[in-house]
Amino acid sequence: MPVAPKPPLRKKLPTAQTDPQEAPPDVPIGAAEPVQTTLSPPHIIRLVIVNTLVLAQLCLAISIAAQHPEEMVPVFYRVFLSLLLPTLILGTYSKRFLPTLQAQQRQQVQQ
Repeated sequence: MPVAPKPPLRKKLPTAQTDPQEAPPDVPIGAAEPVQTTLSPPHIIRLVIVNTLVLAQLCLAISIAAQHPEEMVPVFYRVFLSLLLPTLILGTYSKRFLPTLQAQQRQQVQQ
């Protein structure tokens, strides 16, 4: 049974956050660096609301389509897409009106 070769390693370059005296860990070439993103509470609430609406619309479209078994697929798509598109558009545009985490932190610093 052949063994898969290990990916080549390269040394991670020190950055401003790391101590230059520390030996950087070995990282496989092409390995993605973890990206830390934090959402503000209003963005998390918006995300939960949009996801809940999409699931409710999916359930509604399935139940309406089940009432028309001879044309189930077209009815499902017609109902689901007509409900989904406005929800996604409003969810995307609502992001513009919510304060960002950086703006909230700047307001706290100013106070």
